[in-house]
Amino acid sequence: MKYLKFNCVVLTSLLSLISCNKSDPTDIRSDDFVPIWENIINNESPTLDGINIGIKYLGIKNWSALSDPPYIFVGATFPESSFANSFDQEVTTRKNSANLFFNFPDPYIGHMDMPRGIEYLKVLKEALNSNEYKSFKNPSRPYKFRLANLGSLSYVEKFFPDNKRFAKALEQLCRQTLKMEHVKSLSLGEIVFKGFSAWMDVPSKGLFAETPSNIENLVYIRELTYGVSAYFIIASDHRFQDVLNAFKSSFVDAFEKPEGVLNKSQISLLTVSDISQEGIIKNSFADLKAFVEDPFEKGNQYGYPILCKGYRVKDNSVFVPEKE
Repeated sequence: MKYLKFNCVVLTSLLSLISCNKSDPTDIRSDDFVPIWENIINNESPTLDGINIGIKYLGIKNWSALSDPPYIFVGATFPESSFANSFDQEVTTRKNSANLFFNFPDPYIGHMDMPRGIEYLKVLKEALNSNEYKSFKNPSRPYKFRLANLGSLSYVEKFFPDNKRFAKALEQLCRQTLKMEHVKSLSLGEIVFKGFSAWMDVPSKGLFAETPSNIENLVYIRELTYGVSAYFIIASDHRFQDVLNAFKSSFVDAFEKPEGVLNKSQISLLTVSDISQEGIIKNSFADLKAFVEDPFEKGNQYGYPILCKGYRVKDNSVFVPEKE
C-alpha cells in the first residue's frame, strides 16, 4: 500500500512538471537544442550580396543593450582580423580619389577627392537629396522573412550567435512583456527589407596614395547595402505549425479575425529602421503590419548597413571571411 502511494505521489509530481512546462515554456533548456529556421521568403545570395552584418551591432532603444555600431563607409580599410567583426583599427593612410555609385533606377554618381568618412557622408547626403533618389522605390517584398519554433526563451541566443547581447536583451524583454499562461508555442521571427547599395570604383592608381606596410593583411569596404529589419517573438495559444501557416497565407487575417490563429496571441516586436541601429519596442500585430506595409516609412528612412562587400587591398580580390 505504501509502495502504491509513493508511486502515485511521483506520478502526480511528474504530471505537474509536464503541465508546468507546457504552459510556461520560458525556462526549458537543453544543450542539444539545434536552431532551425523555416524560410517564408529567402532571397539571400552570399556570393552576390557579400557579408551579412545586419544583426551584428543592433541594440534596443531605452533598454540596457543599447546599440554601438562601428563607423563604416565605402572605402574604409581595416585589418583582415577586424573586418566585418569589430571594424576597429581603421587604416587612415591617405587614399586616391574615387567615384561613388548608387544603384537607383537612374544611378547617382558622386566623387570623393580623398575617401574618408566625412566625404562619404557628404556624397551620401547629396545622393539622398537627388532627383535620382526620388525615382527610387524601395522593395515592397522582403529580402528575407523567416520563423523558428523557439520552444523556450532560453534559446534566443542560439539563433543570433553574431549578437548574443542583443539576443539576451530580446529574451529579457519578452520575459517582462509576454504572459505565458496557456501558451502552446513560442515563435521567433526575422524580417529584412533590402534597400539601395553604394559602391566605389577601383582607383586606377590603387586605393592608397602611399602603400601601407601591412598591405598583405588589409581589406576595404567596396560596397554597402542598406536595409531595415524587424525581430519578434510570438506567444501563441496555437501550435507553431499553425502560426507558421498563418504567416504563409495572411497573418493580417490571422490576427484581425476573431477566429484567426493569431487573434489571441501576443507579440513583442523590435523594428530597426535608421542608422542608429537601435530597435524600437512595439507590442502589437498592427505594428508588424505597419512595418511590413511601409518598412522605409515612405522613403523617410533609408535604413542601416545590412550587407557589405570586402576586397583585399593588395590585389582587389573578394574577401571571404573564414568560418568559425
